[in-house]
Amino acid sequence: MSTATDIRVNPGTALWARKLARWLPAITLFYSLFIWPVLYGRSPDTDPALAERIAENQSTLLNQVFFPAIFLVALFVWLATCYRRSPALRDPAVLLVALMLGLFVVSAGWSIVPDIALKRAILQITIIGTLILSIAAADDPDGVVDRIFWMLAAVLITNLAVVSVTAPGPLGYEGLFPQKNGLGAAAALGLLFALHQLAARPGRIRLLAWVIIPISLALLVLSKSKTSLGLALMVPPLVLAICIAARAFRLSVPVLVAGLIGAVVLVYFIGIACYVWTFESVAYALFGDPTLTTRTDIWAFASSMAQRHPWLGYGFESFWQTGVESPSFREAPGFVARMPHAHNGYVDIVLQTGFFGLGLLTLTLAAALGTAGQVLKRSFSLGYLCITLIVFLMLYNLLETAWFRGFDYMSMIFVLAAALAASARSKLPWNG
Repeated sequence: MSTATDIRVNPGTALWARKLARWLPAITLFYSLFIWPVLYGRSPDTDPALAERIAENQSTLLNQVFFPAIFLVALFVWLATCYRRSPALRDPAVLLVALMLGLFVVSAGWSIVPDIALKRAILQITIIGTLILSIAAADDPDGVVDRIFWMLAAVLITNLAVVSVTAPGPLGYEGLFPQKNGLGAAAALGLLFALHQLAARPGRIRLLAWVIIPISLALLVLSKSKTSLGLALMVPPLVLAICIAARAFRLSVPVLVAGLIGAVVLVYFIGIACYVWTFESVAYALFGDPTLTTRTDIWAFASSMAQRHPWLGYGFESFWQTGVESPSFREAPGFVARMPHAHNGYVDIVLQTGFFGLGLLTLTLAAALGTAGQVLKRSFSLGYLCITLIVFLMLYNLLETAWFRGFDYMSMIFVLAAALAASARSKLPWNG
């Protein structure tokens, strides 16, 4: 029996629109992973002059065309395939992401650079909207993952070729990226997706996964990106243990993750209280540098500034590199004034939206882990991938900033994982 909603959807249009929707997340990531580095060869993070021009809207024509265009395509394919039938959009994690976006928009009201804050919030809406709407329209999370993996494989193989004919940068090989951490993070993602494909997919794609795994490991080592290499080796087995425990004993994934984090924090502070170690000794043991490559200086300044606006922050993307009115430009000492971010995603969320925003982010992470945990009941491999990506980003943001930050591909990965989990969860017989 047809419904009024069904009559509005043309079957032929829905068929090709769904096929297109499966490619949109991969295309969006490809822009950040390949198109931007190739065309510009540098990043706002490493070129303050470029950052200033972007802040003043003088050099963003490509962004102004690409992201609105692909968002409109995603909106169209969603209308063509789903119309009012998108249970994935009602998932708690997706709704909380929408609340985060709303907070970013509203924060322009108390930002010292409201026009920049609003423009950057709108950019986030187009990027996140593209990912969520296209994944909902595709209604095929496994197909979306396959296409992202093919894209990552092409990017990593290209970077391997570039590395083989170029000299390393001052800190490590950079490939097509403006600095070595970009290459390291891309290689880590390639490894995580390849491990999933190896376990979940037969045939040629599994053979490609066997090829990409050693390429990813080689690029991680050559880039000398300690954060990405360490997390790429640590997170997969850790998450596998979490997933097995959650499924075998019917435990909540968010509770397990929170319990592990709580245990690590408790042990750390007990060691501090008992004079077994200090922050500096732990940092040196893990990274060979007690200042974490001068991050401690950045964090000290950021923490002191956050105390002035603890609850609502300075406004979305309004603290670093927003011109002469930027708080960091006016008050940061030495090299800190040139930083593009705090090198800690949680500190940056507090700087932008205060502890209110940090609390909302915490709820969003818990909801995304909960949704991904439900997916384990339907597809262990897909649930494992989503949880792995979320946990990887949670740890990655301790030393880098990748929560809702521009068109940074690591920033997109969390939304991608949450949307994939929401789409897969909507297929459960009891809808989660």
